[in-house]
Amino acid sequence: MNWKSRWSEQHVDVDALKQQLETEGFNAYEWSGRPGGAYLDYIHTADEVVCVLSGTADVKVADEHGSIESGDRVDVPANTYHSITVTSHEPLVVLTGMRKT
Repeated sequence: MNWKSRWSEQHVDVDALKQQLETEGFNAYEWSGRPGGAYLDYIHTADEVVCVLSGTADVKVADEHGSIESGDRVDVPANTYHSITVTSHEPLVVLTGMRKT
């Protein structure tokens, strides 16, 4: 899974993470998905990054499947279909961003 990595093994300062993503060229913002929510097969014309702050989810990027949890980072290339299904009983809270164009 080339799209998944770890950004943290412990609690992180969300403002510092947001600043890091912005230095990487992303417009970063916090997003929350409801428990059981499914956001299926969507696509963006810019690169997207998702850093999980809390909760868990199943993810599909192109034809690869995996699960994500707090501390995981998902990098989705532009024009790539991807899906997120929240699997935790709590909301999935992420810091996400789209590459600035």
